[in-house]
Parts: sequence; structure tokens; C-alpha cells
Amino acid sequence: MKHHIHRILVIIIASFMVIFTQTGCRENTLIRSKVLPANDTVGVKSYTLNCITHTYYDDTAITSTDIGGIPCYQGVGTYYDQFFGTMVGSTFFQVSFGSVPNNVFAGYTIDSAILVLPYSGFTYGDTSSAYSSLTQTYQVFYMLDSLSNPAITNYFSFSSKPVDISNPLSDPTTVNTYHLRDSVGIYTQDYNYPALRIKLRIPALMQHLNPALNLLSTSTNLPQDWFNAFNGICVMPANTNPLMIPQGPSALPYFQLDGSTQYSEAGILVYSHLAGTTAPVIDTAPIVFPFDPTICSHFNNLTRSYSRYPVNNLLRSSQVNDSIIVLQNQPGASLDILIPGMKSIPKGIVINNAQLQLNLLTIPLYASDTNSAQLPERLYPVGIGNATYPTGVGNGVAYNLADRYPTTSLTPLAYMDGYWHLLTVGSNVLETYTINIPREVMASIAANNDTLHLHITGTQDFYGAFKMVAGGGTYSNPLYQPKFVITYSKLNN
Repeated sequence: MKHHIHRILVIIIASFMVIFTQTGCRENTLIRSKVLPANDTVGVKSYTLNCITHTYYDDTAITSTDIGGIPCYQGVGTYYDQFFGTMVGSTFFQVSFGSVPNNVFAGYTIDSAILVLPYSGFTYGDTSSAYSSLTQTYQVFYMLDSLSNPAITNYFSFSSKPVDISNPLSDPTTVNTYHLRDSVGIYTQDYNYPALRIKLRIPALMQHLNPALNLLSTSTNLPQDWFNAFNGICVMPANTNPLMIPQGPSALPYFQLDGSTQYSEAGILVYSHLAGTTAPVIDTAPIVFPFDPTICSHFNNLTRSYSRYPVNNLLRSSQVNDSIIVLQNQPGASLDILIPGMKSIPKGIVINNAQLQLNLLTIPLYASDTNSAQLPERLYPVGIGNATYPTGVGNGVAYNLADRYPTTSLTPLAYMDGYWHLLTVGSNVLETYTINIPREVMASIAANNDTLHLHITGTQDFYGAFKMVAGGGTYSNPLYQPKFVITYSKLNN
């Protein structure tokens, strides 16, 4: 069974929806099954609707989100999957001046400078010791354009910024992804915090850092003057060409930008000594230019290439109803599901639940993975308006389902579920993701709407990670087809 070891970051799609009322819907009432009468005056039944399914590409993930207490994870590197294709991840972020009051390097000789990217503890892909020789090669660049204030500008997985390719801040640096989990020391010190540490080229760094430092003592508009003078940095894989990504075992590490100490947060560490004196011992404290989430912007650029891989046939399918559907965390393949037949639901009933069931395929060609850690942590649905339902929502516009309200609370999410389960059907045990949306069904019935349209994505904690393959609406074995099951009660006369 899948172990949930990471904090879930659920990013809610913001859209407007008229507040749902029960006017005109008095014959359909939602109650929990545990409060149903125990006598035979109530019969609990179910009604199943079939689904029309497609796979589409969704790159609407906002990768610059910063919510207090939720880590800023960034996927950096190249990744290959024989079914889902390749992915290239780079991180763009600013560093602040920290506690530096002025140009502290005036009269000093720079000994070394190091970029630190703390390891999150999570690597997507092949992580067993059998693949302990897997590597990633990284390089650091200076951004040629600054980032906007994180409070007013969103950046997406497709966002990018120009970098100074001709004068990189580092040489290409190859690291063993399996051993990122090990504590790596700076010089002879061991700070007991696993991280990617890349040695920077001092002339290239100081060319940009010195002018920004010279502003500190006279600026009346910190930190804006600082960010105008020092745009920020980009860490990317040295090989970003999807055609050149090795076609074999692959592992993509995720790093955490924000931390609580100078060795658990991303940033630049600069070591120096007074000019004309002997260089200090190696444990001299560095000057730190940290990623400060209160003022620094960031985003994770993630680019997928599907063209030469089987998943591309699903994304480009023109079938009325596909037999196979797939999903990845955004940016990536997502699910488009139509549920027709709302008007056929029996009248005069008490709705206990309305549950979408998505069944994973386990035959070798489409198996999600033998390692359950490859499966999505959670699925999240939004509704898609059809111009008449819900009222005020345009055709094709996303809206929060009625079950998600109040959006200021996480309690509705617990009832909506979205997690992986084992579902027993007769003698068969299915791996199933379930999503509960009874209030949305009630709203649809009240509005005389016949078809619900859903978009389903993964969560946005680890951008681009995880994958699942499920049976679609026309899959050859009906057992694995998605189902929308309404559980209801009807009082006996």
C-alpha cells in the first residue's frame, strides 16, 4: 500500500461560481450512510453511469507558489520514461543580500564560492541501490532578466528567463543522484544536511555580485535595488535536448529552496580572507546570500517531450471515447471526463454519495509501475462549465465543484478523497482512485443539467512527478472502465 510520506500541496484553481442553493432540489438530499435508519424502511441502492474519457495535456501549474509552511520543491535534471517520454527541469530563483550591510568584500580576496541546493529527500524514478550509479550533470547561469515580485506575479511550468550562456557561473558538474541523500561537506566540514553543492567561477560571479553589493550602503529602496542589480540564477541540466537524454534508467531529484538555516536553504556561500594575509582555515564562516521566500521570487521550468513515445497517441487521439487514459502531476497528461445521464438518476431519492472510480491497469504494457511510489499521491477534480451550467460560468471555464466549498477550509478535501484504494469487486481486487462529489450531482440535478464535465489532475507538491495508467470508457474489460456510482436511499411508502 502506498505510504504517504510527503506533505501534500493542493493548489486550488481559482474561479468564480454562483453560491449553490437547494432551491428546486428538495427531493434530493445528501446524508451520510452512517446516519441512515437501521430498519427496513429505507433501502440503500446504487445507480451507475458510464464515462466518456480522454487524455489532455495540462501545463497550468503555477510553479512560483510560496505558502508559509509548505516547502518550495523544484525538480531539476533530465528524466526518461519509455511510455511517457522525457522531461527536463530547471529552477530559476533570486537570492537576497541576507544580513550584508555593504560590500563586505572590499579589501578581501575571494577564496571560493559555492551554490547550495538542499536535497528534498525525494527523487522521482529509479531510486533503488541497483541504480546507485545514476548521475545528473548540472550547470549554473546568471539570469539576464529579473523576476517580478512573488506577491503579484505568477510563473508557470512553461515560464522561462534568458540566461548568460556565454559566461556561465559554473562549469558542468556531475553528481550521483543516489548519493544526494548522503551528507556532503563543504571543504572538510560536514554540516549534516544533504544538498547539491556546485563550485562557482569567481570572476563570473563577482562580475554581477560586486555592483549589487556596492548599492547596499546608499540604497533607499531595498530589496528592489538589489534585485534590479542582481537578477538571480538558474540551475539547469547541462543537457537540455530531449533527443539526447539517455534512454534507460532515470532518476530526477527534487530540491528545496526554503529552509531554516544557511545550510538547509538554497543560496550562494562565499568564502574570503583579508587581502595581504594568509588564507584562513577552512572552517571560517562564509558570507551567505540566501533564498528568502519573503522577498525572493522563483519558479520551476519543466518541459516534456512526448512526440516519440506511446503516450503521444493518447494525447492526440480523435476517438469519441478512449480506452486508455493516463495522468501525471502537472505539467503533464491529465484526465478529461464527461459523465452524461444526470437526468436519468431516479427521482425522489436521498443521495448518500456520488463517487467516480478510476481503475489502474496492471497488464505489462500499461502497468503504472511495480513501485507504488510512482503513483500520484492524490487526484484533484475541477468542473468545466458548458455555458449554461453552472450559472455564470462560461463554456470551457474551470470552476470549483460544489463539494469543495468552503474553499477556505481543507475539510471538504478529506471527504472528496482522491486517494488510491484497493476495491474488491466480486473475486477481483482493483487498484482504484476514488473521488466523491455528491453535492455537485445535486447541483446538476437542481439545474436540470444532464452532463458533468470534469478535469482531473495530480497534486502540485512535486511538479511533473508520478504517473498512472487507467482504463478508459471503452476499455476491453468492463471491470476496468471508469464508473460513476451514485449511492442513494429511497423511503418505502
